[in-house]
Amino acid sequence: MSRGTTAIINFDNLRHNFDVLSEMAPGKLVLVVKADAYGHGLQQIVKALDKAECFGVATIDEALLVRKVRKNVRILLLEGYLDENELKVAIENHFDCVIHQQQQIDLLQQINCKGKKLNIWLKFDSGMNRLGFSEKEFQDAIQLMESHEAVDELILMSHLASANLRQSNFTEMQAEKFLKFHTNQQLSLSNSSALLHGNHLKDEWCRVGLALFGVSPIETTMAEDYDLKPVMRLQTNIIAVKDIKSGESIGYSQTYIAEFDMKVAIIGIGYGDGYPWSLSKSAYVKINNQKAPIVGRVSMDMMAIDISEMKDVKIGDSVLIWGDEDAASLPIEIVAENANTIPYVLLCQITSRVHYQYVNQ
Repeated sequence: MSRGTTAIINFDNLRHNFDVLSEMAPGKLVLVVKADAYGHGLQQIVKALDKAECFGVATIDEALLVRKVRKNVRILLLEGYLDENELKVAIENHFDCVIHQQQQIDLLQQINCKGKKLNIWLKFDSGMNRLGFSEKEFQDAIQLMESHEAVDELILMSHLASANLRQSNFTEMQAEKFLKFHTNQQLSLSNSSALLHGNHLKDEWCRVGLALFGVSPIETTMAEDYDLKPVMRLQTNIIAVKDIKSGESIGYSQTYIAEFDMKVAIIGIGYGDGYPWSLSKSAYVKINNQKAPIVGRVSMDMMAIDISEMKDVKIGDSVLIWGDEDAASLPIEIVAENANTIPYVLLCQITSRVHYQYVNQ
């Protein structure tokens, strides 16, 4: 019997989600696989999505990892190049580049591209106030990039701040500001949330991340509401079973006191594996599709769950942390809510000691 803390990545579900999102999309998709494909394994995910036309990453190192396994696919640097060396690497490897500030234009002006061309995604700050040109700067940047000898395709883009909300006038305002600059260029505005909402633009490049992995980014909704399936199942094993008497405490700082005699299982996962330390009293895991409340504080390597109402639970039994397992289901959206966080954080903070298993390759 091992600790058994494993993230099982289901490629059938991944390809199902890709098909669903492709059907929804008004144009082409950029599949965002930054942060190790949201904790799913970047190169493995990229290999599995052999029908994809374009992948989006945050850093030059991520882009190079994608290029190792997909020689001809489009790879979009979402933050663009940040110095001369990165620009040279981008040119050499045929990366698409976001340009969001004057410094990047200056670098492109200064370097000798040796006859090679780049696809440039010019970013407008429509209200996110993170990356992108102001209204005054954007029109000038468009004119410059349209006439630049090193630019092949020019795509105009912006980033939505509140598309994850069920109702947002701010999203409509951002779209209106962005579209003022559109003449005949390609566009990219929508993220996963806007696509699932149906708030996308006509014929645009939609940039999808979380939804690809079978998780809803939209508040108060679940992936299954959009026919999306969870790609990851996180599970562990029971490593000990203990009887606790009424009045005894469980875990660090005695934050949990048993109100009655109870039975608990100790499971092999903790914040050292990426499970959140701070939880609401509603937090639970599942054994044989039955809820097992988490009791006491989460430790680095383990945590305690209440199995008082369960029969025949023993050391070595599998415990579902999130995802789908046969008839059992524990959506990561619920786990995140019970941890006062968001699914993105749960997926991205999984640590290296969790084993990965890839199925249906």
